[in-house]
Amino acid sequence: MKELHLDPAASRLTIRTRAVGMLARLAHDLEIAASELRGRARLDGDTWTAELSIPATGLRVAGVLRGDSLDPDALSAGDRRDIERRIREEVLRGTEVVEVRASGVARDRAEVRVQIASGSAALATRLSASDRGEGAVEVAGGCQLSMAALGVREVKGPLGAFKVRDELEILFELTLRPAG
Repeated sequence: MKELHLDPAASRLTIRTRAVGMLARLAHDLEIAASELRGRARLDGDTWTAELSIPATGLRVAGVLRGDSLDPDALSAGDRRDIERRIREEVLRGTEVVEVRASGVARDRAEVRVQIASGSAALATRLSASDRGEGAVEVAGGCQLSMAALGVREVKGPLGAFKVRDELEILFELTLRPAG
């Protein structure tokens, strides 16, 4: 069995939200970045397990999405702080750390469970894993995560003019290095 630890400086996890509804054009599609990540994986041949922890306080608004392009300057500092506060206090209410556990019997597919204070959701995702030399492994992929499955109440704008689509798009590029 081989143990690997997440290299937070070489890893990235982002969450993309999309607004829907009659006045969705007045809302922002957002990219939220995890500025703090901790994790590890255990490999036993092609079988593996992994754990990832994301502190709720480490979720930062990276910017506004225009299609798939990120505009990091579209929001004021006050708007960013307000959105980040709402994420912590309303969306992730009571969650200090988002816990992710994954496992697989091959390096190209994972069964994943995401846990927050209000509930948990299970999903399957495809992965791309590649060796990076000196025992390091890079794992990349993406998936859709339902807020309703996590027990998160619908996120709406004033008077219900728009809402955040239930499915969040999760994108990740994680670098794992040998322990020790």
